[in-house]
Amino acid sequence: METVSRRRLVKTGTLSAGILLILALLAIVNYFSSKYYKRFDWTGSHIYTLSPKSREVLRQLHQDVDVVMLMPPEQNVFEPTRELLQRYAAASPRLHLRVVDPEKNPAQADELVRNYGVTSFGVVFASSKDRKDRRMVAASDLADFDFSGVQMGQQPEMTGYKGEQVFTSALLQLTEGRKPKILFTTGHGEHSLDDTRPPGLSSAREILGRDNFDIEEWASLGKPAVPPNTDLVVIAGPTGSFLQPELNALSAYVRTGGRLLILLDPTLAGGGLVDTGLEGWLAGHGVKAGRDIVVDPANPMPFFGSETLFVKDYGDHPITKALRSGNLPVLVSLARSVAKGEAPAGANVQVTELLRTSSDGWGETDLAHLDQVKKDDKDVPGPVSLGVAVEIKGGAGARPARLVVYGDSDFATNQLVRADGNNATLLANSLNWLVERETLLGIPPRKTEQVRLSLTAGELHTVWALALLLLPGLAVAAGIYVHFRRRR
Repeated sequence: METVSRRRLVKTGTLSAGILLILALLAIVNYFSSKYYKRFDWTGSHIYTLSPKSREVLRQLHQDVDVVMLMPPEQNVFEPTRELLQRYAAASPRLHLRVVDPEKNPAQADELVRNYGVTSFGVVFASSKDRKDRRMVAASDLADFDFSGVQMGQQPEMTGYKGEQVFTSALLQLTEGRKPKILFTTGHGEHSLDDTRPPGLSSAREILGRDNFDIEEWASLGKPAVPPNTDLVVIAGPTGSFLQPELNALSAYVRTGGRLLILLDPTLAGGGLVDTGLEGWLAGHGVKAGRDIVVDPANPMPFFGSETLFVKDYGDHPITKALRSGNLPVLVSLARSVAKGEAPAGANVQVTELLRTSSDGWGETDLAHLDQVKKDDKDVPGPVSLGVAVEIKGGAGARPARLVVYGDSDFATNQLVRADGNNATLLANSLNWLVERETLLGIPPRKTEQVRLSLTAGELHTVWALALLLLPGLAVAAGIYVHFRRRR
């Protein structure tokens, strides 16, 4: 009897020690998993993987930021937004994330309205020290959708998720002490920042505001110089001519390390192109603006006119690196060639091509007979360059000047920016490179996975037979077999 009791005691003690050991191991694992853990992204497009640029912004975060996600789970961007924000919070202890469902927690939703001025579903980034210093990202700005099937009763399909792009931008806005100042020239037929029609730049203005730029229009005619503290001058689609005093002001600005984004269009007049005055000025800075209209039969854009084409051949440059690595095309419309020219003697000028047509494209120079476009020996052979980036280095210690020139302004207008999120990426990357904000370069919209299982009628019949007949039949047969075997 004593032996049995001792055995039970030993058995109970061993079992208790084993349970305690397991609990201790679980506690240790939980501790280390909470302190050191790794999140994995198994999506094909890595939609939840933070780019090196975003991680760098988070690493340089020197203040606490409250991040509040106010969104019902029924929203189509709820899951990717919550998952991505959790990745941000995991990457920096200075980010404090709250996810609020306004339907289940109306009291918390009301509190957010009072504290942060929230008026719609989305994400709020606010300084923990001053809640008035905040940035709001609306849910409608988080993704691109395809609405082509709505008329047939289908739901809109998400084609690209822009969460990382706008979230990193919002964080940068909170941490930067000064907004770069951008001037858009007026008085030469340029596109307007306030125009909400297809040829306007209101969408571009929203993009620039999201990237924390201070934007103004500038009537350059009659002004002796570019205003002081100007970080960037943009000339967007002029249809008139710049006068020599204006060009002199731009030259003086460049000599002091100025930055310009120039969007030229092939404006037709009298069988040729309007001379904006910028063509000769650019030639003095190593850029050749062609007097042609670019044609590329290999890359037409469906549902648009023949003058609209997509471009997916990029040069090796920080502006186009993300688009190039993702093989993401941009749309251009009625473009002219812009290529590397002859730099002035003694000038330290570096010119890099940004966009090119396919080898089948060409620059049509016979502008008097555009109704009969045909490639000949007088045309510019493909691949045709459509944009360049220029860096002009001065003396020792001097700030280098930077120029970006495209042979099309339409890619930045409302019509094409809204049609293709890659156009917005190209525009934002161009501006950020010009003002040396490389932190925001290379965060394009992530293509979402659209996983579908397409089965024929025969394959559906096979699946039905397997699921409803064969597998249950095998289970019944196995049960009958075991029953009769045991009776023996």
